Amino acid sequence: MSVVPPRWIFAPVAVFAATACHAAARTRQPAGPPVERTVTAAALDSLPRLAVTDGHLVCLADGQSPCPVDLATANWMHDDRFATWEPNRQVQIWSPNEPNPLTVGEVGTAIGQYRSVVSVAANGAGYFVVDAASSNLLLFDGKGHYQSSVPVPPSGMTHATGFAGDIPLLQLILPTAADSPAVFEVRELEGPGDTLGRSVLKVPLPWLRIRDGKPARELPLFPVLPSYAIAADSDIVWSAGDVFSVRRQSASGSLRWSLTSTATGPAVTPEEISRERARLGLKADAAASARFDSSVAVTAKSHAAITGLVLAHDGRVLVLGAQTPARDSIDFYSLGKSGEPRGRFTLPRRSRVLLFNGDSLLVQRPGANMNQELRWLLLRPGGGAASP
Repeated sequence: MSVVPPRWIFAPVAVFAATACHAAARTRQPAGPPVERTVTAAALDSLPRLAVTDGHLVCLADGQSPCPVDLATANWMHDDRFATWEPNRQVQIWSPNEPNPLTVGEVGTAIGQYRSVVSVAANGAGYFVVDAASSNLLLFDGKGHYQSSVPVPPSGMTHATGFAGDIPLLQLILPTAADSPAVFEVRELEGPGDTLGRSVLKVPLPWLRIRDGKPARELPLFPVLPSYAIAADSDIVWSAGDVFSVRRQSASGSLRWSLTSTATGPAVTPEEISRERARLGLKADAAASARFDSSVAVTAKSHAAITGLVLAHDGRVLVLGAQTPARDSIDFYSLGKSGEPRGRFTLPRRSRVLLFNGDSLLVQRPGANMNQELRWLLLRPGGGAASP
């Protein structure tokens, strides 16, 4: 998750793009009693180190090729294909063993075009594209040609529509009673046109009050949003994020497995608060300085312990650990199909994990001449040094 500065109104909260599952194959969790595990923080720290090595280069961005140049997002399609996209650039569909992707549609403001894609999914032989700029769900055929569109509610702080794999989702941040904590909710939709769906996750946000669609109080400097991933059988894997705790449950709430630890995120330091104050340049503005102090007062003592989850086809889970302004790397934890911790590794923060495939990761990171590249990284037992 990105840090939200105080007094800022949220951009659309696109957890679909950051941490939602990208499972393509049907992966139904076996029925049976739930598996509940508790591990100590020391046990997490002592997990076997996984070696990270470079694998297949998908593409290197030059500004002219279809390779994403900035903040890429990805989702699995079918038959091991995957889509990548970013604002103001075309959607691409990548196929195994093919160097050139299929481009879907065009960027623009005309009917059938898009500008700010927030989600892409397979639809039979074609593709769905959710465009936040036009508030439309666009349908394209298998060759990437526009067919039709359906209006969707506008994306904003409290509302975002997207896909996990090919499952349509509605993500909400809702007020409860007056001056009470807001609720983060995920609903699975029946399909285009469904604006209600069924709730599969509800998590309170103790730090957020909403009034008239806006924060009613100052926001903490480093707010914590839940992370979640949706499997193809509609199971949800999620974490509240403040402590190291992960659960897989059915859409109706039945627990499949859980992993809980006493581990918390790293402490928020006075130095981090001072740097944030200096960055915002508040010295000459007494009112802004007072608002900043209010944000400091509601800031938790620790950063989030878990900042993202990515789910592999076979049910394995990749957990993204803490992200702090003072550290330029992130710890990752690999969990087995029943939530058992398997190993850990570290990547630089500039390596953005897009997809997880059990023993490999698709990342966007600086490549040759610092141009962004999409590359598969390979995970192996043996604990070598982290990939640079």
